[in-house]
Amino acid sequence: MKAFRQTALQVNTGIDREAFVKAVTEEAKKHWYELPTIDYCVKMGISSWEALWANFEGAGQHLNMLSGLAHEYRIETWKRTLMRFNIGSDSLAEELAESFMQTRSCIHELYDDTLDCLNKLDGKYSLGLITNGPPDVQRKKIKGGKLSHFFKTIVISAEYGFAKPDPRIFKKALLDLGCDPKEAIMIGDSLKNDIGGARDTGITSVWLNRNHKSNNYPDIIPDFEITKLKHLEGILKNFNRETEERFLP
Repeated sequence: MKAFRQTALQVNTGIDREAFVKAVTEEAKKHWYELPTIDYCVKMGISSWEALWANFEGAGQHLNMLSGLAHEYRIETWKRTLMRFNIGSDSLAEELAESFMQTRSCIHELYDDTLDCLNKLDGKYSLGLITNGPPDVQRKKIKGGKLSHFFKTIVISAEYGFAKPDPRIFKKALLDLGCDPKEAIMIGDSLKNDIGGARDTGITSVWLNRNHKSNNYPDIIPDFEITKLKHLEGILKNFNRETEERFLP
C-alpha cells in the first residue's frame, strides 16, 4: 500500500488519502475483470494490483495481448478513480499511472527474517522459488530484494504456463532441482496455492502463517505450521533424518 499512498499525495486537493487508495484498488479490480484476458490472469494468478505496474514482457499470445492492453488499463483505472472524487483530468491520470509504476518498482521490502533464513539455508539445500504472476513484475521483486542468487531455479507461472496450485508447476521446479517429491519441502503462506499444491504433488508442506489466520480450507492440512521462519530449523532437522531413513537401501 505504500506505493498507492505515495502516489495519492500527488493529487493536490483536499481528498481523503485513504479513501483514494481504497478507491483505486477497487477500480483496478473492477476494470481488470472487464478485460478479455481475465480468465488467463485468474489462472496464472496475475492480480489487478500487479497489472498497474507490469509491462507483461515475455513470449506468448496471452502476454502479448496483456502487453497491448496494459497502458490503457493503467490510465483508465486512475481516470475512473479521479472521477469518483469529481476530478476529470486525463493528464493527471497519466501522471499518476506513471508515478505509481516508478514508485512501486522501487519498493522491495522483505520480512525481517527472510535474509537470515535464506543465508542459513544457502549451501545446505537446493532452493527453488515458485511464484504466480507476470514475469517482469515477479523478477523485479526478486531482483529488488536481492534474492536471485539463493535459488537454483525460479519458476514463474506466466513463463511456464501453469500456476500454483497446479502440480505441474511444482513438478517443473522438482525437475530443475533434480529432486524427488519425498525429498522436498514446500514453504509458503498460501494454504490454497502453496500447501494445497504441495499436497497434490506429494511434497511435505510448511504453512508460514505469520498472522495466525484460521484455516478456511478444511481439506487442506499442512504438515507443519509456523509463524516465523526461524521455526524451520527444528522441522528441517527432523525431516532430514526421516528422509535419510526412507532412502536407505
